[in-house]
Amino acid sequence: MVLADTIYTRTLARAAEAQGSTQSLASLLRVPENTLLRWMSGRAQMPLQAFLKLIEVLADHEKKGADTTIEECKDGAPITVKMGELLARCAKCDGSELAATNGTSRLTFTSEVACRACGERVIYGDLVAQLAKDAVLHSRTLTAQRGRRQAAMLKSSPKLRALREKSMAEKKPLGEDAE
Repeated sequence: MVLADTIYTRTLARAAEAQGSTQSLASLLRVPENTLLRWMSGRAQMPLQAFLKLIEVLADHEKKGADTTIEECKDGAPITVKMGELLARCAKCDGSELAATNGTSRLTFTSEVACRACGERVIYGDLVAQLAKDAVLHSRTLTAQRGRRQAAMLKSSPKLRALREKSMAEKKPLGEDAE
């Protein structure tokens, strides 16, 4: 059922598997099943808090011995973690290539990974959670920058201001003009 192949959709698929059904996962996340299915297909962006809850749920399952493999690692191949255009980075040296330290090819949220540049170790789930938080901050920054650019354009262009004012006047509810 997964259409988009992102860290979000892969994590949702693993969590639904761990919970036994999408209905059970939707109940755990306190969202309608249709909303969950839109997240799983990649047609809608899931909120950060829901994603962090997924990581927590999967980590708990892993600690109980369940297999929630997120990714299979090739022998010695570097691991990179992406969300959109952002890469997870080492807190110590800013490197973006990681290596599994557990001697297995299975990567789970409780797996320890190490920066290939400096050797700094971190739990994979913690790294993914931090990247998700960074992605939200990045998105908010881009939105604020876009707003400032649009405001500057409106300020410098009388023609654009007139168009905007006309558009806003057309959106007024009935009865606002009468006094």
